[in-house]
Amino acid sequence: MTHHADEQLRLIADLRTWIRQNTDLGTAWYLDEGDRPDVIPTALATSSPPAPVATAATVATDPDPAPDSASAVEVPSRPRTPAPVTGAAAPAAVQPAPAPTPTPAPAAAAAPKDAAFQAMCDAFVAETLGLIDRAAHADPLRLPDEPLLAAHGGDPAAAMAALRSEVLPCTACDLGATRTHTVFGSGHPRADVVFVGEAPGRDEDLQGEPFVGASGQLLTKILGAIGFAREDVFICNILKCRPPNNRDPLPEEVAHCEPHLQRQLAILRPRIICCLGRVAAQTLLKTDLSLGRLRRTVHFYRGVPVMATFHPAALLRNPKWKRDTWDDVRKLRALCDALRAREG
Repeated sequence: MTHHADEQLRLIADLRTWIRQNTDLGTAWYLDEGDRPDVIPTALATSSPPAPVATAATVATDPDPAPDSASAVEVPSRPRTPAPVTGAAAPAAVQPAPAPTPTPAPAAAAAPKDAAFQAMCDAFVAETLGLIDRAAHADPLRLPDEPLLAAHGGDPAAAMAALRSEVLPCTACDLGATRTHTVFGSGHPRADVVFVGEAPGRDEDLQGEPFVGASGQLLTKILGAIGFAREDVFICNILKCRPPNNRDPLPEEVAHCEPHLQRQLAILRPRIICCLGRVAAQTLLKTDLSLGRLRRTVHFYRGVPVMATFHPAALLRNPKWKRDTWDDVRKLRALCDALRAREG
């Protein structure tokens, strides 16, 4: 009898603890999805095994916090209702505390960040325009004249179609024997911006078009975010055929295939070249600098400004680089607009 009374007292104490916890929590835990593991009262734990419960979750004090502004706190698990205790006086009713009023989030940091980026972008454009002017006087290497362009009356679309016919059957290296399709490139024949990757992947090899797989879909979204359609730009690769297992291009493959790219650029005569990834940038610029260093400034290829950013495939593996890429392409768009405005 005494043991039974002691157990009832423990249950009552645990019930009061549960009510206090619930009062402290208010109804904030309703805002979170899913259950949390129960805090099991001692007496209940000794009387019967608990039911399986979900993993603990973290919720924010503000149900709709501004990015990077609301701090997340760990809350106790949602308690289970204890079993009724026969013969014990019910504890005094406790009114649950009202849900805490969310503290207004501090002013979003987006505006200052955007203002800071805009200032940096303006400085980048001004500096780059100066570099372009100096390069025009100091660099004797310019994009060569492409004979096909003259042969077709200066029509870049006709010249590009003729070059495509020359490149498609190429067997200058071993990749010609293993490809499904030659991936020549696609886009506007008078594009202001040319995007250069390293080589076709599996989907590109099967379809004969550049950047059509998952990374290509991401590239399309990136272009759309800065106001470009794929049809507005030209997209191609250093290599026109897929290397086995998507390995990096070999020097001999680059030696055979790069002249095709050079002729494409000579026909297109773009305002800006954007290299997608380390391999494309290092190959085009003839450097062994890391992509991190190459992204910091503008480079030049035969008088054309070259920017480098992450390859879309790298962004799929490492989403943390998307913010840096977003900054890169916004600067690219700003530079393109400035060049259009200056050159007409």
